[in-house]
Amino acid sequence: MLRLLLLLVAIKITSIHAFNVYFDYNNTTFHVCVNAKSGSSSIAREMYEVLSQSTPYPQSCKDRNKWTQGFSCGYDEIPTFHRHEKQPRNVDYALLVVRHPIHRIVSSWRSKIRPDKCTAIRDKRIDCRMRDGLYRRWNTEFMSFSQFVSDKLNDDEEHWNPQFDLCQETDSYDDVVDIEKIDSTSMTPLSKALGAPFVMKHAHSSKKIVDSRKLKIVDKKMKDTLKHIYKYYSDDFEQYNFSKNIAEHAKYLQDEFSQYQASCF
Repeated sequence: MLRLLLLLVAIKITSIHAFNVYFDYNNTTFHVCVNAKSGSSSIAREMYEVLSQSTPYPQSCKDRNKWTQGFSCGYDEIPTFHRHEKQPRNVDYALLVVRHPIHRIVSSWRSKIRPDKCTAIRDKRIDCRMRDGLYRRWNTEFMSFSQFVSDKLNDDEEHWNPQFDLCQETDSYDDVVDIEKIDSTSMTPLSKALGAPFVMKHAHSSKKIVDSRKLKIVDKKMKDTLKHIYKYYSDDFEQYNFSKNIAEHAKYLQDEFSQYQASCF
């Protein structure tokens, strides 16, 4: 009962970066839940394009910092669209979009936490405003990935909170899709429900590291970091059936961090 109440409240208080939204469109009731750093911006942007029949998102909304993830500004001009403020009794189609916790937390660190000296060629997307605000709050100017995982992961922040905090069990959805594995086939049920093709134009995947240099990290440090992630995201791993494999994920982190100085890990 408590979890249901929290989910009902989440419909109202979820900020622009993640969304757990119920809406009507063309006499069909939808439920879509996507966490920040799991494709929320891309999904919402593509959703607006489909619902508005390819109308560009209004500049007036952007000027007021009203983004597509809010499902409000601009959407109120779409015929037959109605956003529910409370969970409706019946839902015709429910979609959950998730991302593997290891990939998601690396993406969060890279875009929201990463220090300037951990910027690689062709990899300059740092949200400096948010990062600098976190650093002031944390009283530091440098935060390696392993430090972030061990010391700051428990900070309440939607870009790395567990996905199960916002979304429900898989049984609550008609489809559960991994953002890094989305293709035209996986989104066919959504397209049918919307009555128009839903096409993801932005691909979410781990970086393809071309440098043959591998990051040499102390084995214990790597394992401790992964174990901490496994523990913190235990609900995500259990509810969404993500794999836990120290060897596989250690290699993933080594590949990802080979582009940075060793101290960045």
